[in-house]
Amino acid sequence: MDALLLAAERLETPPPDVFADLGYVPTPKQRQFHAATEFDVLFGGSAGGGKTKSLVMEAIRQCVRYPGLRVGAFRRTYGELKESLIAELATVDFARAVGARWNGTDFELRFSNGSLIMFRYAESIQDATRRQGGQYQLLIFDERTLTPPEVCSFLESRLRSGRRDIPVLGIRSGTNPGGPGHGAVKTRYIQPTHYGAQVVTDERGRTVRFIPSKLSDNPHVNPEYGADLAALPEKLRAAFLDGDWDVFAGQMFPEIKRDRHVIAPIALPASWKRFNGLDWGFAAPWAVLWAAVDEDERVWVYRELYQRGVGEVEQARRILAAEADGEHVAARYADDAMWAARGDAKAIAAVYAEEGVHLTPAGKGPGSRVTGWQRVHSYLAEAPACPHHRALGWDTCPRLHLFSTVTNLYRELTDLPHATKGDPEDADTTADDHAADALRYLLANLGTGPQFLVPEEPVAGAAGVEGLEPLGPTMAYRPAEPANGEPWWPQDDETPSAGRTVTSPWD
Repeated sequence: MDALLLAAERLETPPPDVFADLGYVPTPKQRQFHAATEFDVLFGGSAGGGKTKSLVMEAIRQCVRYPGLRVGAFRRTYGELKESLIAELATVDFARAVGARWNGTDFELRFSNGSLIMFRYAESIQDATRRQGGQYQLLIFDERTLTPPEVCSFLESRLRSGRRDIPVLGIRSGTNPGGPGHGAVKTRYIQPTHYGAQVVTDERGRTVRFIPSKLSDNPHVNPEYGADLAALPEKLRAAFLDGDWDVFAGQMFPEIKRDRHVIAPIALPASWKRFNGLDWGFAAPWAVLWAAVDEDERVWVYRELYQRGVGEVEQARRILAAEADGEHVAARYADDAMWAARGDAKAIAAVYAEEGVHLTPAGKGPGSRVTGWQRVHSYLAEAPACPHHRALGWDTCPRLHLFSTVTNLYRELTDLPHATKGDPEDADTTADDHAADALRYLLANLGTGPQFLVPEEPVAGAAGVEGLEPLGPTMAYRPAEPANGEPWWPQDDETPSAGRTVTSPWD
């Protein structure tokens, strides 16, 4: 029997009034969240909407309703757990009124009917794999956007049940905009549901719902809290007061705008030089970008590949297959890791070369990441309008144009956050940055051909500067012998001199 049907049948029998027993009176928006029957529900938006409280109470209610239920409640760190989910649990005396017992050593809430809520942290895949042997029938994610997307995905793979009488209830999440998971959450919940206007079904047949929340939805919040949020800087205010998913605190490239940087595909002159930027991946996405550079050094990104689970031989073949007859790519700048030795296996760059795709290392010297991101900023900036945009009446346009078919790159650039650890000018490496990295490799290497130092003319009469007469057609000459009679050029059979052949000492 389908788990959702089983859950619906159980709802026909009135369960204990858990909320009343705990003294919890949901707001109208919280009641909407508790009434949701979809498999995957996100309750999110502004701060102060009562999201964390709702998650805790929903977990308790389901544990009372289904004996033997196992719930995993996750935050990024134990410190965050203590200040959010566990703090809310403490406000209802750790659910003692419904027969629960708190184990502060194991961070677990146990119920007399055998149900269990396990409060866990998961900041990385390594943390998540500690739960590899576990199983949950309900997952709770508080502040989901702060957890890397791949961590959430791995934990979701632990959703299963070995008993027909214990259904898999699904996923309940709460969050504000921003953080390394912002882009993944926006792609999964916000955009497909048209910001909560409809319920959608994902590729696995699971129903997905977004319930937007605002500060005004919670009448229990003191007025001073709202005033404090209103006084925040613009981006923080947009995230925490307005629940704005399009502008958020910590956004790496807030300057990117669809109406400025994205254009419908057009024919590009064959004379424009073409380049690739490539970020290798297998489990993580593999991303390849094609860009053309015009006479004014604007960059037009006109094609992308963005796929998972493709081996290096097939990757190289797909790159060539994507290119038109006669399309010549001047240079393909790739992740330096593709040249790394892998035991007895060939380097990935060598495998590419055997298939006819020759790569150039993008370069990963000290500070190269931040330098590369600064180069992206410079290309996102405005410059005198190109002919295409002048024809539309524009005075300026960005130095970087993206075809509307390059969807993954645009998504990553709009959703990429700044790093929360390390260099604040860097991007968060736990967020989706694969196409963005490919762009960084490409842009950082444009205009970086051979550089020649042209010395300034010496100033005659300056200290340490000898005045010399032009030599005319003479290419070189031997200076006069010094006054002491010692030869200026050693006279032996080993020292190189005009007309003499010698053996290199390094042979």
